[in-house]
Amino acid sequence: MIFSLLRPAAVRAGLAALLCLAAQAAHADGEGHVRALRERTDIVIRADHTMEQTVDYTWRAVDATGAGSLGQQYVNWDARRQTLELLAAETIPASGAPIPVDPSAIQVQDGILGGVSFPDKRLLQVTFPRLAAGDAIRLRYRLVQKVPELPGGMSHVMFLQDDVIRDDSEITVRYPSSLPLKVAQYGLAQQPAAAASTDSVLRWRYHSMDTGTPEPNAANGWRRTPHLMLSTFADWQAIAAAYERGAAPKSAVTPAIRALAEDVAGRAAGQREAARLLYDWVRANVRYVASYVGDGGWVPNDAGTVLQRRYGDCKDHVALLEALLAARGIAASPVLLRADGENFTLPEIPVMWFDHAISYLPALDLFMDATDDAMPFGLLPDNDAGKPVLATRLAPALRRTPLPDPHSFRVERKVALKVALDGSAERVTEIVGHGRSAVAVREFIDGVAAAGTADWVRRTMASNGYEGDGSVETLAQAHPDMLGVRYTERIRNYVSQPEAGVLSFLPGMNGPVPLAGFAGRFTDRERRYDARCEPFAVEDSMTIELPAAMQVLYVPKNLSIRQDGLDYQATYSRDGMRYHLARRVVAGNQRGWCTPQEYQALRPAMNRISRAMHGRLVFVLNDTDVAAATVAP
Repeated sequence: MIFSLLRPAAVRAGLAALLCLAAQAAHADGEGHVRALRERTDIVIRADHTMEQTVDYTWRAVDATGAGSLGQQYVNWDARRQTLELLAAETIPASGAPIPVDPSAIQVQDGILGGVSFPDKRLLQVTFPRLAAGDAIRLRYRLVQKVPELPGGMSHVMFLQDDVIRDDSEITVRYPSSLPLKVAQYGLAQQPAAAASTDSVLRWRYHSMDTGTPEPNAANGWRRTPHLMLSTFADWQAIAAAYERGAAPKSAVTPAIRALAEDVAGRAAGQREAARLLYDWVRANVRYVASYVGDGGWVPNDAGTVLQRRYGDCKDHVALLEALLAARGIAASPVLLRADGENFTLPEIPVMWFDHAISYLPALDLFMDATDDAMPFGLLPDNDAGKPVLATRLAPALRRTPLPDPHSFRVERKVALKVALDGSAERVTEIVGHGRSAVAVREFIDGVAAAGTADWVRRTMASNGYEGDGSVETLAQAHPDMLGVRYTERIRNYVSQPEAGVLSFLPGMNGPVPLAGFAGRFTDRERRYDARCEPFAVEDSMTIELPAAMQVLYVPKNLSIRQDGLDYQATYSRDGMRYHLARRVVAGNQRGWCTPQEYQALRPAMNRISRAMHGRLVFVLNDTDVAAATVAP
C-alpha cells in the first residue's frame, strides 16, 4: 500500500490500488495556508502481511484559504480489501472547546471517486461547519488492510510533504519480531522504543519550521521529501513474482483473441511488423478508462473481457496486447513503472512504488505503451522514458526503459527573415520534428486548428508586440517519422527604429524543443537537489536579408562548445546582404537528470549558450543609399 500525506483537503488511503493514476500535491509559500499542529500515525503489521493503521491529525487554518481547504476532508478505501472506521471528527475553534461534527455532515459515497467509476471503492466525506481562519479540525480513523495488495508481502510508503509546517508528527510501527521487515526513511528522527515479548516497536518523530521552496525543473523529488518506507518483500523480484501470480492468468489466448490476431497481423512480415500492427490495433480500438472492476487494484481484467468491452485501464491494455502477441508466437512481459515527469530512481528497499503498466517484448528489446494514442510504435511517452521498471515475467525483473536518442528527438528549424526599409518584414519559420518531436508537431497543429488558426496567429503576433497578419500550414510529410509546419508572419512594425537598431536570429516559434528554455534552466548559482537534463537535438538555419541601405556594423562571433555530452556549434556567414546562421545543438545526457554537481559543471557552458541565443546583427541606415533607393528610375 502507498499512503501519502499530501494536502489537507485530499487525504488518500490505499493508493496502490489506483495503479495507473498519480496524485499531485499543492504547494504553499512561506507559512502556508494550513499548519499541522499534531499528527499521529500508528501502524500494526501482522504476520500474514496485512496491516492496520490509525491516523489522528489536527490541522489549523492559517487564513481564509486554509479554512476553505480544510472545510471538507476525504478518505477513500477499497471495500473488498479494507475496512474503515471513523473514530473522531471535530472542529476546534480558535477559542473554545472542540465541537464534534454532526453525523449529518459525515457521508459515505460508493463507487465514484473524482468522476471515475470504482465499484469497490468507498469515499468518506467529512464536512466541518463554520470553519474560519485560526480554527482547527481533528480527524481520527482506523484503516484495516484485510487482504494484502499483492500475495506474499506488504509495503507501505508515507511522505510528509513540505507544503505545510508540521509542529509535532509521530509515526509508530509495531510488527512481529519474526517478520523480516525492511525500513527506509529520510528526514525523520528515530525515537527509543522498547520491544515487547513477541513484537518489535519502531517510532519516529518529525517537525518542520517552515514550508519548503521547490527548485525549478526538479528531478527525483521523493529523495528529498521526508518519508518512511516499510516492506516485507525480499527484493524487487519478489514484487514482480507477486504481480505475475495475479496477472499471468488474465492474458489467456481465447478463440476470439486468436482470430483477431490472425486478422490483424496474419500477413505480417516478421515479428516486428506483427507487433506494430497489434500495438496499433489496441491503441485505436481499446479506450483508456480507469474502471476498476473484477479483481481491480493490481490485477488486470481478463484479456477476453477487455476485448469484448473495448475499454480498460493500463493493466487491461497490457493483458490484451500480451494475449494478442502470444497468439502470434511473440512473448511479452508486463512492465511496472512510475510514470511521471521527474522521478528516475527507485527507493533503496522494494516497495510497491509503481503507478503504471506497459509491455516489453524481449525478442525485440522493445517497450510499448498501448495506452498512449499519440506515440508511434518503437517510442515511449516522456513519462515512461529513462525509468527503472519491473518486467514482471522476466528474471532479472529490474530493468530500465530507454531514453530517446537525441537524434530521434531532433528538431530542424529553418527561418528566412526579409526586412524592408520601412521596418516591415516577412518571417517564415519552418519546423520539422523527427520521432517524438514529430508527435509534438502533430499535437501543435491539432491544437492550433482546434483553437482557430487565424485567432492563434493574431494572439501570437500580439504577444510579441507585432502588427500584421500571418498563416500556419502543414508541410508535406517526407517520412512517416517526420512532420513539419510553416509559420509565416507579415509584420508591419518589425523594426521600430529603422535608422539604427539590432536584429535577432530568432525563429517565429520555438517548436517542440525550446532551446533557449533549456539553456535558461541553468541560471541558479546553487542547487541542492537533482535537476532534469533531457537529451535533445536542434538544428537551426536562419537567413536575414536586408536592403542595401542597412549597413551591418556587427555580426555575432562563431561559438563552439563540447562538454559532458553537450555539443554546441554556431557559425555566421555573409552572402551579399544575406546573413546566415547555422547552429547545431546536441545534449546527450544518458539518464535524463543531473546531480547538483553535474548541474554546476554544465552551468558555465549553458550560460554561454543562453547568451549566444541572443546574438544580434547591429545595423545603421546609410542616408546616401536610402536616397538612392527612393529615387524613382
